[in-house]
Amino acid sequence: MNLSRLFMNVVVAVSSLVLVACAQSPQKIVLAPTFAEAPETLASGQPVHVRVSDGRSETVLGSRGGAYRDTALISLQNSLSLAVQPVLKARLKEMGFAVDSLSPDTADLHVVFESLVYNHPLQDGVGYDMDMLAVVRIEATRSDKRYEGRYRVKRKEKFFNAPSEPHNTELVNKLVVEVLDSMLADLNLQRFLLAR
Repeated sequence: MNLSRLFMNVVVAVSSLVLVACAQSPQKIVLAPTFAEAPETLASGQPVHVRVSDGRSETVLGSRGGAYRDTALISLQNSLSLAVQPVLKARLKEMGFAVDSLSPDTADLHVVFESLVYNHPLQDGVGYDMDMLAVVRIEATRSDKRYEGRYRVKRKEKFFNAPSEPHNTELVNKLVVEVLDSMLADLNLQRFLLAR
């Protein structure tokens, strides 16, 4: 093998390694939010029915970035509503509510996820940035009474290297818990659910 051919083989090999290094593979995140601490007991058996809906216009969370950001997508492996609803019901039970009661005075709490974003921005700076956003809208009704609320959590995390799939999974689940905590801490919602 002559030197020019050897040089070409080395160039091709190095170019391939650079392209692979710049590429990010797609990731499927399993949504399984868990609350870190036990909640304060607020209720004394007030009845509530809980529904969670996925109202997002875009089901992809975002892109991991890199040279092929259009294919390096982050999405959920499981259903958002099916992952969140039982966790939220359990949380309200811990807070003292009678969840899924058949009482005629039951409050209906409908939680709609409008947005869930975990995305590497187009602008590359120093380090590795990820933009995070969760938006939840609620509709609470009881008889002829109604309460509506909207909760938004927005953060930016900076990493030295691109986060791994387990790390991304942890961060997305924390984001979901954070927006649910914000919702449950709403004093006006608490008053509505506590009223008999």
